[in-house]
Amino acid sequence: MIHHFPHEAAFLPRTKLSYVNLPGILGDGKRDRAARVSGFVCIQLGERCYLIFLRNGEPFHSARLQAAEGRGAAALSEVVRIAATECERGEAGQIGYFGAPEAQLQAMLATLVQEPVEWASTVSNQRPELLFPQLRERQFSGVLELCAAGRHHYMIFEDGAFRSGYFTERNDAVPIPDFVRSVFEGDAPRVAPYPALPELPVQAGPGLVDLYRRLTGGVLLELSSAIGREPAVAVIREAQASVGERFPAVAAFRLTDEGRIAGDPVASPDGLTEAVAAWLTAALVAGSRYDGVDPSAVVERVARDSRFVLQEHGFFARLPWAVAL
Repeated sequence: MIHHFPHEAAFLPRTKLSYVNLPGILGDGKRDRAARVSGFVCIQLGERCYLIFLRNGEPFHSARLQAAEGRGAAALSEVVRIAATECERGEAGQIGYFGAPEAQLQAMLATLVQEPVEWASTVSNQRPELLFPQLRERQFSGVLELCAAGRHHYMIFEDGAFRSGYFTERNDAVPIPDFVRSVFEGDAPRVAPYPALPELPVQAGPGLVDLYRRLTGGVLLELSSAIGREPAVAVIREAQASVGERFPAVAAFRLTDEGRIAGDPVASPDGLTEAVAAWLTAALVAGSRYDGVDPSAVVERVARDSRFVLQEHGFFARLPWAVAL
């Protein structure tokens, strides 16, 4: 199924993925003031659909829509890598870049990163003449998503009253009530209510994820030099297991057989920083039980080249040791 979403402008109409430099699109807002616009990139790979959301030209979150796995948040780094892999394979994928207001992006994300509100058995979700009065009676606040034939529509409610909406392929000359009625008159749409998001969620970008992968890999190398590779791997894995339940972002990383740190966690920048700091703290506390391991000295060596970025994100402040910068 090809997914279509509301938009105000098509900066890049749908075209073959192999024709487009995705990292160039995502980084254009850093170079060109005119590219600092809000919207989303839609990548369609067969039955898989990925959305990358941009605010003022900066990517801040991504999500997936898949027939098998459903919908949910996806790591920006993972989406970029998947797109590059599909291009190398020569697979037929589509990509488009569309402009949309932040309020629409917030509504879209509300339906992608949250579970829907459970309908009461008395709600007639396929009969608009009954559905909307029932939403008023229940004073529903949130986002009502209508999806028919791959076309997504979003209706914003507050205390049961319709406040605004974003509709795919609606002619402005057609009144909203008439358009909504036409959606229900076609194939039975998917109708689902979602809680409103209080604000736009922000996800750690590929650069920050890669920095923490390299930082953790550097700690592993330092421990390997001091205590041996097998004990060092055991320390890293045991520390990951011990903090992984509290910090799901840590559980998303993995240690490959080659000793490389891989994985694509989905977390806010602060959440990812706190998670990695807790992981490395646990690993270095365990490593310090061996002779020759000074946790603060290890951190100073592996973090030296990236110390300004790490300090900006508050990484050092989350460690129990003083680190000389």
